[in-house]
Amino acid sequence: MDDRKEVNTSEGIVLKVEDVMGSHIEDPITFWGQTVELIEDLLKISTALTDICPFAAKVFGDPVPEKIYGGLYSEDQCWYRCKLKKMMTNEKCLMTYVDYGNSETLKKSCIVELSEDLQYPGLASRFRLWGLQIPPHQDVTPFDQGRRFLASLINDKIIRVSHRDAAQDGAYLVDALSDALDVAQEVTEKGFAEKSKDASVHNYERIRSNSAPLISGRNAERFQGLASGSQRVKSMLNSTNDQLGNDIKSRGDTVEHKNRDIKMDQENSLLRALERKTSIQYRSGQKLNVIKMQHDQRMLDDQNERLRAKNSKYLQNCHLLEGQIKLQQHELNKMEEELKQHKEAELKLTEELKHPVENKLKCLTTKVEKLRQVRSEFNENHFGDDLSEAVKVVSEGCLCTLHSMKELENTWNEYNCAQETLQICKSVDDVHSLIDKRNEVRSTLHAAVEEFISEVDKLPIKDRVNVLKSLACSLNAAYGPYEVEHNLDEVFNQFFEWRNSKLQEFNNIKCKTENSLRLLSEWFSKTMKFFDLNSSATLSSMEVIEGVDVLLNQAECDVNKELEISATQKDEADMKIIQRVFIKVMQKINEEQDFLLIVQNKYAASVRFKEQVGQWLNTYPNVGDLLSIKRSVKNLKAQLRWKLVEKNNLEDLGSYDELKMQGMKEEICKFRDNIYEEICCEQKEYERLDNVVRNWSPELPLLHPEAAMKTYMQSAGLFTDSLERDLFDPEPMRELSSKRSLVCSEIKSQRILLKGYSVDTATEGKMIERAAKYHQAWSVLKEESGLLPILYLFASKSEPVTYVMVPFYPGWCLKTVQATNPLISVEITKVMQGVAVGLQTLHNSNIVHGALHAHNVFAVNRERGIVGDFDFTKTADQRNIASWMVADTLHLVAPEVKHGQSAVPATDVFAYGCLLLWLQFPKNDFRTNPDGTPDVSELSMDPKLLTLVSRLICFNPNDRLRMDQMLKDDNFLEIKTPDTVHEETKTSVSDEAIVTNVFTDETKSELGETST
Repeated sequence: MDDRKEVNTSEGIVLKVEDVMGSHIEDPITFWGQTVELIEDLLKISTALTDICPFAAKVFGDPVPEKIYGGLYSEDQCWYRCKLKKMMTNEKCLMTYVDYGNSETLKKSCIVELSEDLQYPGLASRFRLWGLQIPPHQDVTPFDQGRRFLASLINDKIIRVSHRDAAQDGAYLVDALSDALDVAQEVTEKGFAEKSKDASVHNYERIRSNSAPLISGRNAERFQGLASGSQRVKSMLNSTNDQLGNDIKSRGDTVEHKNRDIKMDQENSLLRALERKTSIQYRSGQKLNVIKMQHDQRMLDDQNERLRAKNSKYLQNCHLLEGQIKLQQHELNKMEEELKQHKEAELKLTEELKHPVENKLKCLTTKVEKLRQVRSEFNENHFGDDLSEAVKVVSEGCLCTLHSMKELENTWNEYNCAQETLQICKSVDDVHSLIDKRNEVRSTLHAAVEEFISEVDKLPIKDRVNVLKSLACSLNAAYGPYEVEHNLDEVFNQFFEWRNSKLQEFNNIKCKTENSLRLLSEWFSKTMKFFDLNSSATLSSMEVIEGVDVLLNQAECDVNKELEISATQKDEADMKIIQRVFIKVMQKINEEQDFLLIVQNKYAASVRFKEQVGQWLNTYPNVGDLLSIKRSVKNLKAQLRWKLVEKNNLEDLGSYDELKMQGMKEEICKFRDNIYEEICCEQKEYERLDNVVRNWSPELPLLHPEAAMKTYMQSAGLFTDSLERDLFDPEPMRELSSKRSLVCSEIKSQRILLKGYSVDTATEGKMIERAAKYHQAWSVLKEESGLLPILYLFASKSEPVTYVMVPFYPGWCLKTVQATNPLISVEITKVMQGVAVGLQTLHNSNIVHGALHAHNVFAVNRERGIVGDFDFTKTADQRNIASWMVADTLHLVAPEVKHGQSAVPATDVFAYGCLLLWLQFPKNDFRTNPDGTPDVSELSMDPKLLTLVSRLICFNPNDRLRMDQMLKDDNFLEIKTPDTVHEETKTSVSDEAIVTNVFTDETKSELGETST
């Protein structure tokens, strides 16, 4: 693609425009460049040279695609940046030379003189910005800055130049544009060049031929030389023609044509000779001009380099002198400060010399006053007085032994062993001897308890506890925390030795100080007598004055020493001794406090034992009351059956008195209530006997098997043989009994549900064990446990069925509530919080529910959520069956259970999260992710709710929230869910009808094990 164009200026001049790549900068307005279309040619040349002779040594550096090197040779300095390779062709060495117009200095040994036939015109052109000139007398620094600035604009960039003219040295005068910037304008604005006052000084004959091709480098110089030589030839031919015309005027017209031909031949020969001479002269002149310019430039560069070196040396000297000046200035300031201090000291000394006695006494009295204050304030605890007192407290008043305590512990252990032996005994023949031995040990234990209580009552335990507590608080406040340290047996002796030596040293210094001050006081008294003219004492002046300086100096020295010792901090060795004795004292305090706590606990236990065991020393527990209640229950049951037979017979007659029938029904109802009351009394008696068996008489179940106490204890008080299904007025729940018998009844105005489970001998035992564990979990918090309570367990006497008796909440299961009158957001939060509490209660007792679904969770009064019981004949894995673990289209079975893993508490958490999600979106057709979890990505919900649900139904069970963590999370109560808009049901229906209508055939089998 040819980038050269022709444009017409406003003056009608046709300008040549071409795109060139800038390469070398001579000065702020002159640069070299080559036409863009030549880049590909140069690359081809370089590639061809490498292919022909790949092992030839490179004279200068490799060209890169961005820069192709070339050069122009001379004798001592050249425009040079080239790659020179040897090409081997038929055993001849040819030189290829690429001219690229960059200036570098060559050594003489590097210069290669090429013959004429190997020389090619330059490929690069020299350009100068038109209409600009370098300011005269420009300094070196602006000149270099101008070159660097022009290089930043055009170096290795494609620029567009518009030819204006040609300069005398062969450079093209052009307008240049680089990235839409006018290069001349930018250089001018920076001040590196200025506008020429007379632009014509740069102009030579303008190239006007529009058809001539663009000429660059040496071609332009050569063309100009040829043009000037042609003009001289023409002028010489004109003069020759005139002379030849005068000589042949006399000749005739016959030789005119011959002379004209001779004349043309001579003219052509002369013209060719002049052209050759002119061309040679022009090239020589151009070569000399270039050499001269390069020599001048080199001289200028050398001069600039010398100036730079000289300037750098001057700057270094200046910096060195500045550092020396600053150092001397600092020393001068220091000397002035010292001189000022000396002057102040001299003035102070001069002032003191005016009042020597006053100053000395003033100094001594000040120190004595300070010493008096130090003695009154800091002398009390200067050498560990508080620790010394603490050591006496923990050593002298220690209560670490009780004579009766060891005997009490041994007797109590013997008594416990006797009770354990009775508990595991299964032979009636051996039990009586074990009872006699246990009773004997019990009497001995009772006596040991009385002795221990008597001894403890005589000790000031409470006062001692308070003293130790107060002492520990004061020491902790004074010495801070500590770490337990061993091998502290001799620390008390070391402490007292250290303290005594310190006190001795300090007391000696105090005595010396007091003695010096006493002598000084005596001198003052003697001086007073000397100056009292009315005194009869006869003292000479020498006796009064002699030794006063010694007294003053000694008193001041002793006072200073005592002040120094009082104010001196303890060294590391002293602090180590104090810290070790503090640790030892604290260990003693803690040991005694622990011992006293044990004594207090044993004392309280002994007092309780003495109070409770007193009734069993002379009497023996029996089960008579329980058996009496059982007989009463049997009589009432017999009467109830008789009344039921009478009622049935009366009904079979067909004609009966309605009033009599109504009275009989009321009487039957009263019998049922009385039986239930007696059974409640039986449970209370069982509870009392259970306490007796556990604490005092473990042999009772073995001695009285008719009481069935083992069964009661194994079932945690749930199982009773006094209840029978026939005693109730059952209302069959046929709509819920497709899998097992399920009946509803009412006792004492409380509606109950009886759920029957088919069992065998092994299944019944497992069922009772699981039900007892569930009941124990409920009994911890009872109504606050979040669980549906179990009232009783009883077995049928006519068939292998065990019944579970639970409260009946008709119409309050989540499935029924959501189908008839859905919960709103506030109600959902309350109900699901109660369900979470129920699951937490189970999980704390290591129970996995495994059957948490919409039919087994109840929203009692729409504000209290409880978790229903489950099938106690099955394990958690057996209960977690996919057929009933659904909420509409949402599956509640955890992914890990589907893959064969066992049910764990996290399985219940997954079901809980799915129920919470279902309550928020009851009508949604949930999709399932590939991992088995519900897809919530397309659901519009509150961010807090989304975060909570995502942490409950995530795939990994270890990442799911526990129920206790969720209940502690503040976000659970702050969740804002959209209220469900619903209308109240206009048609009034009974609870039983609601229950019946909402259950499908699929859920009937599920509810065979629920409490709905």
